[in-house]
Amino acid sequence: MDHEVRRIRASEWRQYRELRIEALQDSPLAFVEQYQESLAQPDQFWQGRVERSATGTASSTFVAVHAGRFVAKASCFVESDVSEYVSAHIVGVYVTPRFRAQGVADALMAAVIRWAQEEPHADRIRLFVIETNDRAAAFYRRIGFVPTGVTMAYPPNPAYTEHEMEYHRDR
Repeated sequence: MDHEVRRIRASEWRQYRELRIEALQDSPLAFVEQYQESLAQPDQFWQGRVERSATGTASSTFVAVHAGRFVAKASCFVESDVSEYVSAHIVGVYVTPRFRAQGVADALMAAVIRWAQEEPHADRIRLFVIETNDRAAAFYRRIGFVPTGVTMAYPPNPAYTEHEMEYHRDR
């Protein structure tokens, strides 16, 4: 299936909101943000969120577009750690079920990783995956992420554990 992967545009906040709501319904444990909370957000919330990710230098959102429709998304932000290196954190990765296992996720993550390396010049790129999401963890390992051993309680439900993974260019 043909698709284009690119950075989101500020004017596309409605399409982003639609895909985000779909993601929260389809995979509620994959995201810290919750469905009902997102539904309640006003248009200004979504406009601001997309504007920052479309034009900012501290965060970016990439989308995969097929036939004019968003079919995948992933965001990355520069962490405000006080350290000698720049760290980037990938969040909100989602691919519409129909487009899974079609190469969309690979292209999307390649774009996000490239942005993190080239724009903020991240020395470290990381993400968290919840313990129940074996498919995502396997995908991240396949594209070069390795477990760091760091874990944290999943914020909406501390009964679950999230595992940190870090990207290694040499894999």
